[in-house]
Amino acid sequence: INTNGSYYLVIVLWGRGRHVHFSFGMAKTGSLELREHFVNCIKRCNGNAEQLQTLFVEADGTEGDKKSILEQTFRDVLRDLIVISLDAVDVTPYTSLVQLSIDSAQAGICLHTVPFILLGDALDFVTINVCEKIFEFVESRVSTWTQPAFYSSGKILLLRMCNDLLRRLSSALNTVFCGRIQMFLARLFPLSEKSALNLMSHFNVDNVTTYNKSIGAGDEAPADAQQKMEVDADGGYELGALIDYNLYYKLWTLQDFFRQPTQCYVPEQWKAFTASVQDVLQAFSSYKLEDVTSRSARKRKRAATEVHAGGTQYSDSHYFAKFLTSEKLMNLQLRDSHFRRHILIQFLVLFQYLQGDVKFKAPTQVVTEAQSTSIKELTEQVYKLLEETPPNGAEFAEYTKQLLRREENWIIWKNDACPSFEKPMLNRSEMERYPVKQHLGDTLRSSHKCDLGNRELSRLWNLCPNNMAACSSTSRMFVPDPEKFLQEAIEQADPGARIEAEYKALNNPNFSWQCLRLLSLRSPHFFQHTTAQIRPLPEYLDHVVLQTGKEFQPSSSTAAMPTSAVSTSAVPTSAVSTSAVPTSAASTAASTPVSTPTANGT
Repeated sequence: INTNGSYYLVIVLWGRGRHVHFSFGMAKTGSLELREHFVNCIKRCNGNAEQLQTLFVEADGTEGDKKSILEQTFRDVLRDLIVISLDAVDVTPYTSLVQLSIDSAQAGICLHTVPFILLGDALDFVTINVCEKIFEFVESRVSTWTQPAFYSSGKILLLRMCNDLLRRLSSALNTVFCGRIQMFLARLFPLSEKSALNLMSHFNVDNVTTYNKSIGAGDEAPADAQQKMEVDADGGYELGALIDYNLYYKLWTLQDFFRQPTQCYVPEQWKAFTASVQDVLQAFSSYKLEDVTSRSARKRKRAATEVHAGGTQYSDSHYFAKFLTSEKLMNLQLRDSHFRRHILIQFLVLFQYLQGDVKFKAPTQVVTEAQSTSIKELTEQVYKLLEETPPNGAEFAEYTKQLLRREENWIIWKNDACPSFEKPMLNRSEMERYPVKQHLGDTLRSSHKCDLGNRELSRLWNLCPNNMAACSSTSRMFVPDPEKFLQEAIEQADPGARIEAEYKALNNPNFSWQCLRLLSLRSPHFFQHTTAQIRPLPEYLDHVVLQTGKEFQPSSSTAAMPTSAVSTSAVPTSAVSTSAVPTSAASTAASTPVSTPTANGT
């Protein structure tokens, strides 16, 4: 205690088992009363941060001191909750307190690291089952953790909390929970986060494959491990050769090279590796795998399908992170396409590493020309086996090639020290250096000529800059002038021309169809109200053409008709005298078309 009594050192020790937490803080003598007020407010506010904010504003002291006191108060309340409900399954009190700290941090009355500290304290002192429920709350607040204020101040605490939790879990018993934590970290942190990258390209040498080493390589197999060749009904070999311990030993010895590929750069190790690889590939080539599309395979598949008591069926699709290594299973594993693909892809990955340009390789770790040739031959042999492995061997081999080609891009990214994929925004001065790309619509609407990518299309588009003007252009007026188009028909319709009906242009079906369309647009005589029987089309067109021709200009129509058609000397006077025609006949002639020609041609 200080001599003036104004400050004292607060040491709080709390925990259970081997976990002990120390909390240090310098507090004023008047801060104990403020802490009691904060504790009471947290317990009474029911998650409402406004009451806590009001108390924080009204309290005396600097803002930094009040934030430190409030942080310690949150941890004290969490300690009391853990002591009271140590064996409880309900995690609502913990999550409610953490949510209150989040709201307080957003209100600016406590630090943004407080929620992460509370989560770390809670996960350290509860059981794994309770930890899994608390972690569900952590997963549901990803949008909160990714906010700049929380992410910048608490990402290290959150990463440490997840790593501590992973160390407590068993990868065999808590596989799903471990996967959830890894997926959460992948969602939270960017791809270029340095803490999640293997920058130095270290291998996982702890991944050791255990197998039976009691019999040395080259020794004969036990009696129960040897199986002779059998031929099935389809003529294929069930077992291509004698299975002995030598093959078993070489197959599982390769896992040590996959675990640490740098051994292949040692000449003695490379010789042992290639010998084992050739024997394994030869064994794979000797065993004929059965295509699941064959009839016998389908029968065995249906016979092997079993149904659980609940009604669910076993699925043929399966995945094993690691296969069993018993020598008694060697016979079945050699006939398993999944197992074969697993081993063959491991070969391809190893070959790619040996020949690839990896930044952290030692200068002596370079393959020789002979090794490069051997790797090329082995790679071709592996791909051939992949194509022969059912089902869909050729498609699977092609997909594997594409996957390894993409892997080369990740190797380049790794050699460049894993740069971030996020590009910084350009400022205005840098953006002005680059011209703004004009959109195609703006280019087409402009009056300048544009290039549509095709010479003929560009020529047609640039004929007229305005679409409406191009549509209304006289060059697009394809309807002919009626006077010019019907001139020949009018001349042929004159009886004085003495043209036989079969030679008239109206007997041409194409010309008649064009006349019908033209007259329907330009002539008022096309549609007539009559009760008389409809006449044949040539007669009807002959009458309509004559009626339309009378409406043309007199000069043009007179010049177009022959002299006999307008001369009255050859026609008797009675033919043009209206007195010779009864009134009823004249009225009828005015309303009903007639076929008898008169002096004026009608």
